[in-house]
Amino acid sequence: MINIQIDGQQFPLPDEIASKDELLKAALAPFVPWIANATIDRKEKDGAMVVSVIKRADWKGDGRVVLDALMASPDGMNPAVALWMQLQGQLDTQDPGAILALEPTITTAIAEGDKEIAAVHQALARLVECAPVPATRIPAGF
Repeated sequence: MINIQIDGQQFPLPDEIASKDELLKAALAPFVPWIANATIDRKEKDGAMVVSVIKRADWKGDGRVVLDALMASPDGMNPAVALWMQLQGQLDTQDPGAILALEPTITTAIAEGDKEIAAVHQALARLVECAPVPATRIPAGF
């Protein structure tokens, strides 16, 4: 028998189960919900093998899917800000014709920028309005 230590408590398990991580995790899964992400440490103590199961922080639920979607989304900048950065230092001219020639470009960039701001505000409002919903299954690794 090998002693298993979890959260300061010890109990024995047969050698066949406690000697392999996969079997140990499968045996403890009904009683230790965080076992899938746990770190398993084996040490010799007073002539006997002690297996420590240590809780390890990890993602809650399926957060990686959301993070992967955000990482895959296209990079972008508000068109009005991008135009401002592009024109930085170029508007020092005293020629009104040069500034008036940029008016359609500026108007378009402002309109597109306003649409983008409205979309962000709408997404934020929808997120705030979302009501919590109980899960229909236990997320993997939870």
